[in-house]
Amino acid sequence: MVVIAVSAGTAILDLLPPWIIRYTVDRIVLRDAEVTLLAIAAALMGLAVLHGAADFARLYLTARLGQRVVHRIRTKLFAHLSRLSFTFYDAASTGDLVTRATADVDTLSQFFGRSAVIIVTNLLFIIGILVVLLSWHPPLALVYLAMLPFIAAGMFVYARRVRPAMGRVRKQLSALTGRLETTLSGILVVKVFGRERFEAARFESTNRAYRDASVQTIRITALWMPIADVIMGLGTALVLLGGGYGVIQGDVTIGTLIAFTLYIGMLLRPIRQTGMMLSATMQALAAAERVFEIFDTTPEVRDRPDAVRLADPKGSIEFAGVSFAYDGKTQAVGDISFRVEAGETVALVGPSGAGKSTLVHLLARFYEPQSGRILIDGTDTRGVTIESLRAAIGIAMQNVFIFDATIGENIAYGNPSASSADVESVARMAQLHDFVSELPMHYDTPVGERGVELSGGQRQRLALARVLLRDPAVLLLDEPTSSQDTATERAMDAALEAARAGRTTIVIAHRLWTVHHADRIVVLDSGRVAELGVSTATESAHDSLMRAGGLYRSLYDLQFRSESHDVALGRSKEGGQ
Repeated sequence: MVVIAVSAGTAILDLLPPWIIRYTVDRIVLRDAEVTLLAIAAALMGLAVLHGAADFARLYLTARLGQRVVHRIRTKLFAHLSRLSFTFYDAASTGDLVTRATADVDTLSQFFGRSAVIIVTNLLFIIGILVVLLSWHPPLALVYLAMLPFIAAGMFVYARRVRPAMGRVRKQLSALTGRLETTLSGILVVKVFGRERFEAARFESTNRAYRDASVQTIRITALWMPIADVIMGLGTALVLLGGGYGVIQGDVTIGTLIAFTLYIGMLLRPIRQTGMMLSATMQALAAAERVFEIFDTTPEVRDRPDAVRLADPKGSIEFAGVSFAYDGKTQAVGDISFRVEAGETVALVGPSGAGKSTLVHLLARFYEPQSGRILIDGTDTRGVTIESLRAAIGIAMQNVFIFDATIGENIAYGNPSASSADVESVARMAQLHDFVSELPMHYDTPVGERGVELSGGQRQRLALARVLLRDPAVLLLDEPTSSQDTATERAMDAALEAARAGRTTIVIAHRLWTVHHADRIVVLDSGRVAELGVSTATESAHDSLMRAGGLYRSLYDLQFRSESHDVALGRSKEGGQ
C-alpha cells in the first residue's frame, strides 16, 4: 500500500507542470499584471525537487518489495525442493531446476520490483491526464479518447503473441543451462574421449535455439512501439487540428491547447512503457508457471498425519512381500520377503540390476513400495516420521558426495553438534586420521567442490566417517572399501567389524569374498529372492549357499576365476619385465 501511495503521489506530481504552464500562458496572453513569473519558476523547481524525492522513494520501496518477494519465494522453493521425493528428481533436469530457482525467480523479482509498479503508476498517470483533459474541454478530450480502443486492441494482440514466445524463451534457457551443467559435470569424460568439438557443437545448437526464441520475442516486442507511435501520432494530429480550430473560434485558450499538447506528448511514454511492461508481465507469467509447477508437485514420500517418532531403535528389519517399480511399470523388485534380527549383518548379493540398491532406497524411504511392507522394530516404516527413521539409519554408498567445505565440516555434516574429539574418533575408525594429520590445516582443510582435492578412496573414507559419527542403529553399506588399497582395506575391514558390533548392518556386496562374515546372505536375481543363506551354529550362510550349488555358487566361482586370472596375468607381466 505504501508503494502504491508513493506511486500515486509521483503520478500527481507529473500532472502539475502542464497545468502550471497553461495557467502561465493564459495569464501572459491576458497581460495579467499580477502574474509573477519568478513565483511560477520557483513552483516548477519545487515540483522538480518533490518529484525527485518521490521518485527515489518509489524506486527504493519497489526494489525492496521485489527483493522481499523473491527472497520469500526462493526460500520456500528451496524448502519445497528438499521435501520432494526421489521420483521427482529421477525425471527432472538439474539445469532446469537451477534455472527455475534462479533465473525464473529473478524474473518474478523484476516484475514485482519494477514492472508491476510501473504499470500501476502509468495507469494512474493516464487516468489522471484523461480526467484533467475531460474537465478542461470534453469534446477535444473525446477526440483523443477515440484512439484508446485501438491502443487496447493492439495491446491485446501483442499479449496473445508474446506470452507463448516468452514461455519458449524460458524453456530454451533451461535447456541451455542444463546442457552447460551436464558438460561441465562430465568434463573429465569429455576430455578423455576427445569430444570437446562434439560438445561445443551440441552447446552451440542449444544456444542457437535460445537465441532464435529470444529474437522471435524481440521481434514481437519491437512491433509494439511503432504501432503505438502511429496511433498516438494520429490522435495528436486530430487534437491539434481540433484545438487550433477551437482557438480560432475562441472556444479554446492558447494555454489550454499548449497544455493539451503537452499532456498528449506525456501520454506517449506511459502507453509505450505499459506495452513494454506487458512484455515483462508475460515473461513473469511464464516464469511463474514454471516456478509454481514445482510448488504444485507434492512429495510422494511424506509423513502420515498419525506418524510417530521411532524412539530408541533396536534395528530389526523385515521386508514382507515388497514390490516396487521406478516408473510404475517396469518392476525393479517383486515380492521380496526376508527378516533381519537386530544386530545382524546381512549381505545383499546378485548380478547388476538385481535390485540390491533398490532395497536400500526403499528401507530409507527414498521411495515407497507399490505393495508389501517394510518393518523396523515391528513398525511399518510408513508409520514413523521420516526424520526419525533416517536418523536411525546410516548410509555409505560407493558414489559419495562431498560438500565444498572443510574435512571436519564434511564429517560433522550429519551431526553438527559433534565435538572435535568425536570427529577425530570416527576419522580414526575410518582410517582417515593419519592422512588428515599430515595436512597443514588438519581437519580445517578445504576439500574443494565435490571433494576434488581428495582421492576416490579418501572420499569414501570421509563418507564412512560421516556415517559413523551419527551412531545409527542400522548401517547400510555399498561396499565402502572398494576404492581402497589392500593395506587400508584390511584396516577398514577391522574398523567396520568394530562398527558393526551392536548394529544391524546391510551390505551391498559386489566382491563375494567380503561377505563370509554375514549372518544372512540374500541372493537377488531379476528383482526377486533367488536364495537365502542363514548362519547356524555349525555352518555359515556362505558355506550353506556354496553347498547348495545355486546362483550364489555360480557367481562366486565366476568371480574367483576372474580374480585368479587377473592375479596370474599380473604375475606374468611382472615376470616378463
